[in-house]
Amino acid sequence: QTHHTINNKMMKLTLVSAMAGYAAAFAPAPMQSSSSTALRSSVGDDLNGWKPNQDLPCYGLPGAPYSFMDPLGFTKNKSISEVKRIREAEVMHCRVGMMAFMGYFIGESTPTIFYGTDVHHTIANNQLAELPIGLLLPLFLGINFAEAYRATKGWNEPGSKSLFSIRESHYPGDLGFDPLNLKPVDNAQAFAEMQDGELNNGRMAMLAVAVMCVQEQVTGHGVLENLGF
Repeated sequence: QTHHTINNKMMKLTLVSAMAGYAAAFAPAPMQSSSSTALRSSVGDDLNGWKPNQDLPCYGLPGAPYSFMDPLGFTKNKSISEVKRIREAEVMHCRVGMMAFMGYFIGESTPTIFYGTDVHHTIANNQLAELPIGLLLPLFLGINFAEAYRATKGWNEPGSKSLFSIRESHYPGDLGFDPLNLKPVDNAQAFAEMQDGELNNGRMAMLAVAVMCVQEQVTGHGVLENLGF
């Protein structure tokens, strides 16, 4: 009982810490003066006001000048094309991580089409494997279509001399999908701050999802169930 209580407290502290960092990431960080030289005055161009500066980390991409950490040197001595490809991958994983973070709680703790009104159903780690083919097929097709659209939007065509590289005119992660019109269209500084918020939220979400996945695999219980809800 004592061991279970200690685990419960540790899990609650972990979740609170993750949520605190997740929320704090919404606060825009102040732009350093050095990074301002990497931004044009408007985001009306294809690169959203970003002007590559080789003297700055990641050529001055938002999120790098004031929150840059690369201990393994993934971006060290990389060309601008390679840095854009790495950032594209990070942005995509950030977005998937944020959706997965919400998916853990929604999938485990709310009524669903597959599980009905019983909210104490299978843990999120096992839910995908339990779905029938009729539901899995549309899911995988949707993922394939989304990835195909992303590839045609920002990547050079297969067979070109620049294989596995981002188009020069493509800004990493900008797929033109903004149904709520949240993207600033006339202020490069505002766009940089918004992307920094997206990156910070996404990075925290990826860490949080990794923790939740391991926790469920070890305990066999859902995230909220482990917290006593």
